[in-house]
Amino acid sequence: MRSLVILAMLGGVALAQAPAPDAAEAAYQEGKRLYDLREWDQAIAKFKEAYKLRADAASLFNIAQSYRLKGDCLEAQNFYKTFRSKFPAEKNAAKAEKFVAELDECAKQRAAALKTEPVKTEPVKTEPVKTEPVKTEPVKTEPTTTTSEPAKTEPTTTATTTTPVKIETVEPPAEGKQGGGLRLAGIVVGAIGVAAVGTGFVFAMRAKSKANDLESSPVWDQDLYNSGKVASRNSKILLGVGGAAVAGGVVMYMLGRKAASETAHVSVMPARGGASLVWSCEL
Repeated sequence: MRSLVILAMLGGVALAQAPAPDAAEAAYQEGKRLYDLREWDQAIAKFKEAYKLRADAASLFNIAQSYRLKGDCLEAQNFYKTFRSKFPAEKNAAKAEKFVAELDECAKQRAAALKTEPVKTEPVKTEPVKTEPVKTEPVKTEPTTTTSEPAKTEPTTTATTTTPVKIETVEPPAEGKQGGGLRLAGIVVGAIGVAAVGTGFVFAMRAKSKANDLESSPVWDQDLYNSGKVASRNSKILLGVGGAAVAGGVVMYMLGRKAASETAHVSVMPARGGASLVWSCEL
């Protein structure tokens, strides 16, 4: 009688420690929801939790599927093999066999890479090219003042004679000296812009090539996707900065030409009791 009581007590403890039947189903359903949202790591964790509570075929197959869609071909192949050995009569056994064959080459390369333990390198971040505008000081031309002595007139009994004042014109500096610095700066900035645009096109072609390789690959490659994304971002930055630099160089060059075409004149005009200084310029 005492042994029966002990056995009944042990049975009660075992039942109390057993997981609730709906806990495995809840974990499985949560895994399916995360699977639909493409949250592969979280979905894998939930499917593994469900499989620990109840070793069913659906949870194990979904673990393999999640690893394959995540891009981890080695783990995906291992779980497909486990599914094939644990549940050979299931309807997805043929699919598992097919995926094992398709992932074989990728899994071998992944296994070899893990053995060599390559050094992980972060993608190179390229900073946008900053072009500072070249400051050019305007050419200061000091007006030349000509001083003329008032004409001396000798008094006579009949008339007064006045010596006419000569009008002098100051010629402007040579055309090539004015605005030369601004034109040179425009050429330099424009050349930098052309180089940036060319580099931007190179990154654009690289991004397109990465996208084509990713589409043609039977397995998702996260590293290839990240490399193409960085190349696309660098292309947009360099094309934008390069276009702005080319436009700025053209504007600076045209302003330099305009400054070179200015002409200035200084003249002395006769007036009652002396002379007047006149400054004029043409734009």
